[in-house]
Amino acid sequence: MDRPMRLRRSVLSVPANRERMLDRAFRLPADVVMLDLEDSVPWGEKEKARASVVEALRDRDWGVRVRACRINGMETPFAYRDIIDVVEAAGQWLDVIVVPKVSEGAEIRAIDYLLTQIEASQGIGKRIGLEASIESAQGMMRAPEIAVSSPRLEALVFGIADYSASMGMRGRGVSGHGEAEHDPGVSRFHFPLSRMALAAKAAGLAAIDAPYGDYRSPSGLERSCALTADLGYDGKWAIHPDQLEIINSVYAPRLEDVERCRVVLRAYEEASSAGSGSLSLDGKMIDAASVRIARVVVAQWEMIQRRQESTG
Repeated sequence: MDRPMRLRRSVLSVPANRERMLDRAFRLPADVVMLDLEDSVPWGEKEKARASVVEALRDRDWGVRVRACRINGMETPFAYRDIIDVVEAAGQWLDVIVVPKVSEGAEIRAIDYLLTQIEASQGIGKRIGLEASIESAQGMMRAPEIAVSSPRLEALVFGIADYSASMGMRGRGVSGHGEAEHDPGVSRFHFPLSRMALAAKAAGLAAIDAPYGDYRSPSGLERSCALTADLGYDGKWAIHPDQLEIINSVYAPRLEDVERCRVVLRAYEEASSAGSGSLSLDGKMIDAASVRIARVVVAQWEMIQRRQESTG
């Protein structure tokens, strides 16, 4: 089964126990609304938050947004009930489960096995996707293994705060990279960002960047987005509604790139129809990887256009 193509420029994390924030989330231009059961929900409210996730999945108007839920980590006493309670009650409406603090592929495989059983038991006629959040030195070291751990996996996510803590990095007052005091050409996060993106892309997954903590700095946010967009990232988490427009803009393909990709695809189709085994355009050879990239860019552009049309 092929992985579905989803638009993931902006991912808005919403605490599942905060009804007012849930109400507002569905009026915002986020590509993905992620109902959070993990860090933002106190221990004593986990069960109530699960019920809120089920209600939101079943009853709210999501439009064309991706429906996501972040469970608690596999090392906690909450993860198994997060999966069972949410998927049994509302799995047919759920697109993706985000798994935090993944340190090895076995965690993703365990969830895959459990989901397979629940889907069969409940007659859920689709495969629920998974995203693995890489948030530690151990997880980053094993990113290539994690990326190929399950056919359900659709994306790797960079968890910058916990990763920094696991590395013993000095804090700089802002949760996120792209801070103004940095040399624009140098980032202490360049290696983990590159490593995670490489692991994701080699496995055919999306790569999603960590949030930028200073929501009052649009210029810092734009720098942060541009840094990872240049590294091949597909999108970024948002911690504040005011960040969504910038994130959506930076991670959207440029019109000139879309037009170039359309030319590549037309040339490829013509060459295939003519039975040609090779393809060149403007004096440059076009290989299979270029064609795959062109298809992804055009598909993303078309999804963005449908999103805009659906929101008026």
